[in-house]
Amino acid sequence: MGCIHSAPDKGLCAISDKSAPNNQGTAQAQGAAESVLKDAEADAAVITVPGVLKTSDKERDALTSNSDDVLVVVPCDPESRAPPVQLSADEKVDTKDIELLVTVPSTPSEGAGAEHSSQLTANAQPKRVQFTCVSAPQAEAAQENQVHDTSNLHSHRLLQQSLPTEALDDNVQFRTTAAGLKHIGFGPLKRENQDEFFVQVEHYGGAPAGCCYCVFDGHGTYGGNVATFCRQELTALLDQDLRRYNQSSSRATATHRDAVRGLISQAFINTERHLQQSGLNVTSSGTTASVVYQEGNKLWVAAAGDSRVITLQWKNGAWETQALTLDHRPSRRSEKARVLAAGGRVEPKRLASGKQVGEPRLWLQHIPSPGLLLSRSIGDEMASSVGCTAEPEITYMTLRPFVDCYLVIASDGVWDVLTNEQVCQLVSSAEDPKVACFHVLDAALMEWEERLAADNISVVVARFDWG
Repeated sequence: MGCIHSAPDKGLCAISDKSAPNNQGTAQAQGAAESVLKDAEADAAVITVPGVLKTSDKERDALTSNSDDVLVVVPCDPESRAPPVQLSADEKVDTKDIELLVTVPSTPSEGAGAEHSSQLTANAQPKRVQFTCVSAPQAEAAQENQVHDTSNLHSHRLLQQSLPTEALDDNVQFRTTAAGLKHIGFGPLKRENQDEFFVQVEHYGGAPAGCCYCVFDGHGTYGGNVATFCRQELTALLDQDLRRYNQSSSRATATHRDAVRGLISQAFINTERHLQQSGLNVTSSGTTASVVYQEGNKLWVAAAGDSRVITLQWKNGAWETQALTLDHRPSRRSEKARVLAAGGRVEPKRLASGKQVGEPRLWLQHIPSPGLLLSRSIGDEMASSVGCTAEPEITYMTLRPFVDCYLVIASDGVWDVLTNEQVCQLVSSAEDPKVACFHVLDAALMEWEERLAADNISVVVARFDWG
C-alpha cells in the first residue's frame, strides 16, 4: 500500500496500491492516513470495519449519501500501524456515479493471501474517504461508542442515526406535563433578561396531542427584542402552518415526518425574513432558537444556536442522557467550513497585546467584528454575510415507552456551568417539571456565583408519564 491518491477537483482522497515495498508502503500509508485525518474539516460518517468488510445497510447508506465524508476505522497491526485497506477510484468516471472498491485482507484463520471485497456504487456527489488505524479492540470500542458520546460529535447525521425513529408500541398511553422559567443573570453587563421561552401542552398545530416547547436566548444590544419577536412570530407561524397542513394532509408516516420537518425549517426562515422587515436593528443582535414539536410519541427538534435539548432515559435501572441537538459554535468542524467558505474568519478573540483568548468566534475577514460565538442564529445580519444562518438542524425521534421520560431545553446559562449528567440528576429527582426547572436554576446560579457574574437562564422541562 503506497502513496496518497487525490482528486481535489472531485473532493476525493484515497489510499491506492502502488505495489511499493512493504516498509515504504507502511510509512506512506501511515502518513497518508494521518494527513487526511488532520486536514479533515467536514462532518464524517464513522464506519467501523471488522477484520473482514461486511457492510450493513446503514453503512452502505452512509457511504452513498449525498453529504459528508466517510471516516473508516479499521483494525490493524498496532506496531506497524499500516491500515490493511486499499481504496481506488477511477477519476474518469462520471462524478455522479463513482465506484469505491474497498478491500480488506481476511483474518489469519481464513488463510493467508485470501481477500474479501465489497464494491459500493455511490449515486451521489463524490466524497473524501478518511482513515484511522487502530487495534482490533479499539475498533470494537469505537463502534460501540461512536454515536452514544455526543460531547465531541460534529455530525448531525450521526446523531440522527443514533436515535429511534420507529414506534415500538403506539398503543401505550402516556401523559405529558411541562413547565418553564427564565431568570435574569447578574454582573456589570446584565441589565435585562434577553431570554424567552414558550410552552404549550396539547392542541398545538391543530393536533389534539400536539405540544410545543421553545427557548430563545437573545444577544447583542437588541437581543431581548429579537428573542421576544421570535417567541411570538415563530410559534405563531408554525402553529398556523401545522394547522393548515393537518387539515389537508393524508399523513402517510414517512411523508408526514418529512412534511413537518419542512414546515419547521420554513418557519425559522420566514421568522428571520419577518424580523428583517420589522424595523428592529439586527446588525449585531440576534437570538438562538430551539423548538421542539411533539405529536404524541413523535418529536421534531429544531435548533439554531447553542440552546441545547436533551432527553433523560431510564435504562437498566439507571438514568442516562441523550443529546438531541449539537451546539452551533464556530469551533464545530462543519460549521467552521461553512463560515470559511462564505469568506469569514474563525479564531479566538485577540487582545491588544496580540494574545488570543477564549473560544473561536465568527469574524468578518478584515474587520474585528462581530466576534459571534454562534454559527447559527436568527438575526445577526453582519454575521449572516459570512456564513451564519438561521436554517436549523432538525432531529426526529420517537419516544420509547418507559424509557424516554423527560425532555429538557435550556439556554447556555445552564450548559456553560452544568453538564448533561448534572441536569439529569436534578430533573429526575424532582416531583414535577416546575420543581425540576427551579432545581436546575438554583444549581446553575450556585455555579455562577463563584464567577462573580451569571448569564441569563431559561429552562423548559417536559415529563412523559407512561402507563
